Amino acid sequence: MREIVKESDKLRELDEKLTAIAKRVHLSIDSTKKRVEKLERDGVIGKYTIQPVPSRIGLPLAVHVYIKLRNVTKERHGEFISEMTKNPRVIDVMSMLGDYDMYIVILAKNTAELDKMKIETKEKFADMIGDWKEVLVTEVHKLEEYSF
Repeated sequence: MREIVKESDKLRELDEKLTAIAKRVHLSIDSTKKRVEKLERDGVIGKYTIQPVPSRIGLPLAVHVYIKLRNVTKERHGEFISEMTKNPRVIDVMSMLGDYDMYIVILAKNTAELDKMKIETKEKFADMIGDWKEVLVTEVHKLEEYSF
């Protein structure tokens, strides 16, 4: 099941979607397809994705982490970003302005697994992590969806 979820963003059924979009915008399927492809090429549409419910795939903990950096070098910052983006349990990695510099979301099976990931990350980047604030999401009431 996890493999299907992992690959499902690649399983886009374009013809069905284009037919529905074409009907709503009163264009032919061919015209709609060309416009969608242009939006993709121009970077207006960045990617098609899914948002699985973590608890349904055996990862009930979704921890949002706010990180304040200190003594950052370009090289170490790059290493941190690389490490976080390669970790399959880290589903969001963002740089921020404000009280914190980085925002990540970690998915874990349980608190022991979360603690292990947290300790490994803090040890590896101890020279640059100044503050680490965790927030456990208990329920999602709205998640960004773009409908124009």
